Formats: sequence, structure tokens, C-alpha cells
Amino acid sequence: MSAHDNTAGVIAGHETRDASVRMIVGVLVLLAVGAGLVCAFVYGVFVYLSDHPLTTTPPNPLVETAREQFPPQPRLQEHPAIELQQLRGEEDQILNTYGWTDKKAGIVRIPIDRAMELAMQRGFATKAGSK
Repeated sequence: MSAHDNTAGVIAGHETRDASVRMIVGVLVLLAVGAGLVCAFVYGVFVYLSDHPLTTTPPNPLVETAREQFPPQPRLQEHPAIELQQLRGEEDQILNTYGWTDKKAGIVRIPIDRAMELAMQRGFATKAGSK
């Protein structure tokens, strides 16, 4: 067989029946039309969104506002050592001074040292039958 033999659709050394130029061109045209439709759709969406901006823009959380806002509880302490010192001072004042706990009910508080002296003088309650 020579290269110029015309058997089984082979002419001049290549196959002519497998790929159709017409089909390839048709697919390329369809791809171009599809790409054009997608571009037109995306352009339409952008035009629509540019004509209809968001009605409410969320506020920027980094911008300072006129009023001071606090985050929800529990909050972080800014100066824990100072706040602990203040708390202990308030507790010490309650433990070491006289004052009303409930004025209507007639309940008062006394300093802790005096309360311990009174407890030692009066004794402690014990269970019945124990020594």
C-alpha cells in the first residue's frame, strides 16, 4: 500500500471521516453564544444592583458613637487588682462596723470580732445526747 492509496477513507495519509470540521465550528459557535449570554446576564445583574443599593448599611463597629456602649455580661475587668482591692475594702468595712441589715425587721450587724467574743461567751449549741 502506498501513501496515495484510497482504501477505507484514507486519503493522502490521514483520516477524513472521524472529525467533522462542520461540527467543530458548530460547537465553537455554540460556546461563543453561551459565553455571550453569560456575560450579558452578569452585566444585567451588575446594572440592577448598582441601581438598587442596599437600603440599610450596617454601622461600622469601629466608629465611635456619642453614647458609651457596654458589651453584654460578663465583661472583662479593666483593672482587676484595683477592683479586688476595692471589693476587699468594702467587705472589711461590712465585717468591722455596726450597721442595719434590715431596719424594718430589726436585724443589725456587728463587727466580726465582737460576734466571735459573744459566741465564745454564750457557748455553742450541741446535739442532744452527745458529750
